[in-house]
Amino acid sequence: MFMMLLRRDETERPEPIGYNKEKAARLMKQYNLDVLILTSPENIFYASGLPVLHQEINPILFALRNQYPTIVLIQQDGEEKLVLWDIFDRKLTWIEDVKGCLNPTSALRTLGNFLKKLNIGNSQIGVESTSPLYIQRFLAEKFPLATISIADELLLDMRLVKSDEEIRRITESTRIAERAISNMIDATQIGVSDLELIKIGKRTVIEEGANGWDHFTMSIGESDPEAPGIGLQVQANQLSRFDVGAFYQGYGSDVSRHVYTGEAPSNLKGTIAAIVQVQNACQAAIKPDVDPQEIITLSEQTWREDGRQDTFILMAHSLGLNTEEYHFFDPMKGALKRKFQEGNVFDLEAWTLLKGYGTVGNEDTYVVTSNGCKRISTLDMNIFEKI
Repeated sequence: MFMMLLRRDETERPEPIGYNKEKAARLMKQYNLDVLILTSPENIFYASGLPVLHQEINPILFALRNQYPTIVLIQQDGEEKLVLWDIFDRKLTWIEDVKGCLNPTSALRTLGNFLKKLNIGNSQIGVESTSPLYIQRFLAEKFPLATISIADELLLDMRLVKSDEEIRRITESTRIAERAISNMIDATQIGVSDLELIKIGKRTVIEEGANGWDHFTMSIGESDPEAPGIGLQVQANQLSRFDVGAFYQGYGSDVSRHVYTGEAPSNLKGTIAAIVQVQNACQAAIKPDVDPQEIITLSEQTWREDGRQDTFILMAHSLGLNTEEYHFFDPMKGALKRKFQEGNVFDLEAWTLLKGYGTVGNEDTYVVTSNGCKRISTLDMNIFEKI
């Protein structure tokens, strides 16, 4: 305990990474909320900077969240309050109004005291859709005149436009994921197993400075990409896919590439080339205020102009504290309502089904700039060959 107290005296408080008090106040007013209560690890991290995510150096707050809940309250003016495990270092957050808890009961009591001081009566309280049921029941019982609503849309508006520091972290996370893929490709040879390749990739992620990984999706031949690590060995004249997401200082990445052991057949090369054409056309067209439906239409036109008549799927999901925060277009529903904005960081995925190879495509990461769209990924977009 003495060492913890000493650390509190010596540690400087962090600065917000993406959270902006003025932006939060504007959104609170826009959504007519008096207070917003955050309970999910990603939103607590975003609003407080606390190491509550599952891929922290020591994810103790994540592991003990049922016993020692962490709760952030955002007021209408954007100011924040925090309920935290009582013995945890308070200088790991920029929030100054912090109260400790030692169990869920004391966390609720502290939450209630915060709300009473804010004169919550018939006010509007926002919560996340993932908010624990015991917290929602507590709010309904203690503040029966208040209106409780789901604030997920507000949180999307808050987080989808990234700060410069968030973009830097996602860029570094992408670099690390690509280095892992490069090392896995370099190690791909006849007889190497998927277990060996995954170990190489995970070791690279840690050695390159990431805290951990979000996913290691991979396939050898037509194996299930969502369930790798079964000891399957690479064969000659075979297609393998590596899809990696690292986490660097809280922020994720998502990149995928294919490698062929041998000289890739012309139909496989042609398919990847057509995918790259679609990605490049979309990148050239995306800029602030562009409707996602325009990009869907453009991608289909580009695909058909190359003479393709096969199935084609295009996805664009926002990247940040979650690997998939928001989908600008949904394969089932088409374009969604939000237009692209400066500061959006997203993964652009283009896929098709190719007989004998299964799902074939690319995943690359982009950021919307003031007048266009920049690719963050740097790996060669064409298929890799190990001849």
